[in-house]
Amino acid sequence: MHSDGYIQGDTIAAIATASGPGGIGILRVSGPGARAAAARLFRPLDGGVSPGDLPPRRLVLGRALDAAGRELDQVLAVFFAAPHSYTTEDVVEIQSHGGPAVLKELLQAALGAGCRLAGPGEFTLRAYLGGRLELSQAEAVAQLINANSGAEARLALAGLAGGLAQRLAPVRDALTKAAAAVEAAIDFPEEAGEIAGPPVADSLRSVVIGPLEKLVAERAARRVWREGALVVLCGRPNVGKSSLFNALLGQERAIVTSIAGTTRDAIEEAALLGGVVCRLTDTAGLGLEPGELEELGRAAARERLGSADLALVVLDGGAELSDEDRAVLAATSGVARVIAANKSDLDPAWTLNQAGEGALRVSAKTGAGLAELAAAIGAALTQGQAEPAPGEAVASQRQAEALGACAQAAARAMNGMEAENPAMELISVDLAEALANLGLVDGIDAPEAVIEAIFDEFCVGK
Repeated sequence: MHSDGYIQGDTIAAIATASGPGGIGILRVSGPGARAAAARLFRPLDGGVSPGDLPPRRLVLGRALDAAGRELDQVLAVFFAAPHSYTTEDVVEIQSHGGPAVLKELLQAALGAGCRLAGPGEFTLRAYLGGRLELSQAEAVAQLINANSGAEARLALAGLAGGLAQRLAPVRDALTKAAAAVEAAIDFPEEAGEIAGPPVADSLRSVVIGPLEKLVAERAARRVWREGALVVLCGRPNVGKSSLFNALLGQERAIVTSIAGTTRDAIEEAALLGGVVCRLTDTAGLGLEPGELEELGRAAARERLGSADLALVVLDGGAELSDEDRAVLAATSGVARVIAANKSDLDPAWTLNQAGEGALRVSAKTGAGLAELAAAIGAALTQGQAEPAPGEAVASQRQAEALGACAQAAARAMNGMEAENPAMELISVDLAEALANLGLVDGIDAPEAVIEAIFDEFCVGK
């Protein structure tokens, strides 16, 4: 468990910047031995600064050294004294030139100076264990690192600022007070109705259940702003799906030939469409031609379509609608979809209303209509809802599941209190379950396995 190292008080080190060449690279060291490690790794060029006694929060120019005292690079070092650091421990960061070779040698020098390699997310784990961040804020750090759009980054920043934690604080307070009232009612059964009666049930309804159900509903409505969406291109072979896929991406990613049915396996790439990060997937044509290989491709396409947030139905606008086109339209009639009549550079062979509501003419060849198509995809995915307001946090799937379970347990407790003969022992169990599920989100009394799973998703160095 990551927290074992924290309890033992060891000092960790890792490269905190992305791999590959860059202008700047950062080695981060955290723990009680951070200053001692800095004394071995760094020599200030300012004669008034001692290597082992760097002034807090001040960049100092100097030289980075390896274990043999050989100069590795000219660097800047900064020291953050506990508890005024990201991890709440002593932290030293050394900023070098961003060459991979230099950073690798710096890390090896730090490991030779008594540090151990940090695990995934261990710096943020220590910030959580040190009380700097709540668990929901720590998860927002990972979301911010992985954000692919401005909307995702803004939602992550709202979570990091404590937007979700602030909304959950009254919920925990109400649940804790209700649990205390129920325990008192168990101890004094003759006064149970007065101690854990209608006021406590009303509090659960208005402060716990209602707000949690609202949070879960917001997650369902605004999920695509936080996590993006899966958009699957579908249509019969040779309507230009791969060409349209490449055009929306702005790069040649899928193979395009004049031979029908070229695409066999699904190809997935990210694209920003209508303000939403889309996992755009090109699949095999849903045609009717025989052949084992073609059928395998179509089966994979149908599977992807079943899990899609949106179907982008591609038709050939320059050819009469075929039975295969109509079969594709029928297969996608029950899902969220946008219909693109491709090849608008050719004379239209049918009117848009023959395909269905909201069909658009586009040309993958000339780019005509692509901007309108991207906007239509974004509108369909968000169902016309605006991006969440600044500072408004949206729960992740894991968080929403835990909060939904918390609300259900609280509802059972509330219903139990409102029964003619309340069973306080059972109500106590329901409230304990509600608090346990809430802890999976705010981190209070959360199981170590849950915490470990969350931080294992982080990159090393954060």
